[in-house]
Amino acid sequence: MRSPYPHLLMPIKAGKFVLKNRMQSSNSMPHFSQGPEEYPADPTIAHFLGRARAGAAFVTLCGVDDNYGQPPLPDWLDISHFPDFDMLNAKCQNYMIELVEAMHGVGSLVSGSLFSASRIYRYVNENGETESVSANPPGGVFGSMGMGGTIGDDVPAENLYKIAKSYGQRTALYKRLGFDAVTIHMSYRAQVPSQLLSPLTNLRTDEFGADSLENRTRFAVLMLQEIRKAAGKDMLIEIQFSAEEPEGGYTFEEGLQILRLLEPYVDIVQVRSSGGDENHPIPFELNPTPFLELAGRIKAEGFDFLVSNVGGYFDPAAADKAIAEGKVDLVAMARAWISNPDYGELLYEDRADDLVPCLRCNRCHGRSKSDLMSTVCSVNPHFGFEAVDRHLVTPVTQQKNIAVIGGGPGGMRAALFLRERGHSVTVFEASDRLGGAICHADNVPFKWTLKEYKDYLIYQLGKQGVEVRLGCRVTPEELEGMGFDAVIAAVGATPVIPAIPGVEGENVLVATDAMEHPEKTGQRIAVIGGGEVGVETGMFLAQMGKDVTVIGRRKEIAGDCTFMHYRSMFQAAWEAIPSLRFVLGAEAREIGAGSVTYADKDTGELHSVEADTVILAVGMRAKTDEALSYYGAAPHFYMIGDCTKPGTIQTTNRSAYAVTMSI
Repeated sequence: MRSPYPHLLMPIKAGKFVLKNRMQSSNSMPHFSQGPEEYPADPTIAHFLGRARAGAAFVTLCGVDDNYGQPPLPDWLDISHFPDFDMLNAKCQNYMIELVEAMHGVGSLVSGSLFSASRIYRYVNENGETESVSANPPGGVFGSMGMGGTIGDDVPAENLYKIAKSYGQRTALYKRLGFDAVTIHMSYRAQVPSQLLSPLTNLRTDEFGADSLENRTRFAVLMLQEIRKAAGKDMLIEIQFSAEEPEGGYTFEEGLQILRLLEPYVDIVQVRSSGGDENHPIPFELNPTPFLELAGRIKAEGFDFLVSNVGGYFDPAAADKAIAEGKVDLVAMARAWISNPDYGELLYEDRADDLVPCLRCNRCHGRSKSDLMSTVCSVNPHFGFEAVDRHLVTPVTQQKNIAVIGGGPGGMRAALFLRERGHSVTVFEASDRLGGAICHADNVPFKWTLKEYKDYLIYQLGKQGVEVRLGCRVTPEELEGMGFDAVIAAVGATPVIPAIPGVEGENVLVATDAMEHPEKTGQRIAVIGGGEVGVETGMFLAQMGKDVTVIGRRKEIAGDCTFMHYRSMFQAAWEAIPSLRFVLGAEAREIGAGSVTYADKDTGELHSVEADTVILAVGMRAKTDEALSYYGAAPHFYMIGDCTKPGTIQTTNRSAYAVTMSI
């Protein structure tokens, strides 16, 4: 049978190698699964080998081994959790060799990431002595801005020559360990090579200086010459390259000139965006693959290297089309492999409809600044649980008949997990549709990934043969007479209604109701609650032409949102809406027929905002009592998701996974 993705799954030659298909696993990893070990721990090994087994033809192992002298970093900072492998330690090398050989065994090429989070490099001098060479100014470990900072004349040119050589030395080490390629991070001014390429960050006046494109490219050429010398013809060289930069940086045309200078040394160019955050597009970006056109323009220039592209690739049909149209040779993905560890397997088996949609929430990079960092994926609860699954998952000894109360995301996911384990499942949903608290995603354009996820769950319930009873508010007494072996309460949570005078008025709605039924709202709207939900509600209505004021108790807007590779784009989206305003550090005191009165939390001064409609977005309250009422309706009783503690899709999914794996 002919594959529906003939171009995506077609092998391709790269140098002396053949890639088994066009899918790359870009340099990403479960940052927080790797402990303090200076060698790849079991979760790290399982994750990368899993990507190779799933079908990735080219896997970049992301890790650093040069963070010497790095000071302690805040635990919410992504860099503080990068794996720190001691690549010169023979014991670490053994782990690496075994991992690389295993990945070769399933037909994948393995690339070593050349990356420095600290701008401190390990360099072996002519006497065979190891030096730590810094690209930071004297007295500073991270320079003026840390990773992504500027680089000026206070860094001696001698250091840059040594650092260029150190790239070759690390390449030689990777070659000894059996790697097939190296991947050099030189995009969005995050590393020394790209900092020197950019007029925005290159402050030098010497031969590496910003006065000419040739000088700015000098370091990259020297570095690649050293890498090629070490790699020979036995390794591929891939660079991650920003096709263009923001105003003041190099233009797309200058980017082409840079690539012409680098072309003799490079086998693959992975085209990236101008900024690190933008390179991880979130749902506010409605174009699923926003940087494809940049890659296509580079591909059209006829360079003697393969063109890859990263940023939003998930839909295999879209990726196949991009290759067929000659816009790219390869597609690089990260979140696709995280949300679906069997991504490639499903494509080869023509089961793309079983791919779990990625929400693009970027929680795989970390959560909010107030959360402890841990490895999570909103739609793949197994991610980050690899090390404990052997303790968590109980073998099924008897198929059971199980009732799930609630057809929201938690109830649907629990039902699917149970079906995968061979149980018979019936979902009881009180309303006339499935989806629960995420049904509002149908109406909100920037909730498109959440809508895809909801529709996927509904589709899978039908495909897996789960019985669904809609419009059925089953009582505990009725349930008890149906003979189920177990009942899972997934009844969710209800919006918190604050004790504010006027809150019972007809002009007051909760956030989900306002997003599902914007026709119920007037022209002037006040949203009480400045968290992520309140801001999203305000954005949606403001984009419809409403005048919206969001009133928040905290001094920070959406302080609960994902921090890494999310917040800056979220902020850019809300700042682009002129009719959306914020009042922060304020406490709502009274709701009137046409206004909301609030108090400044610092001064106690009262103010008012005109509002035809007031929307409440101040949190959720678990429906614990309703869930507990089902205890005794079957021999076994469980509660999952928001009815235990209001949370997110991620917490609900992990709750459903943990409970169902024990049944």
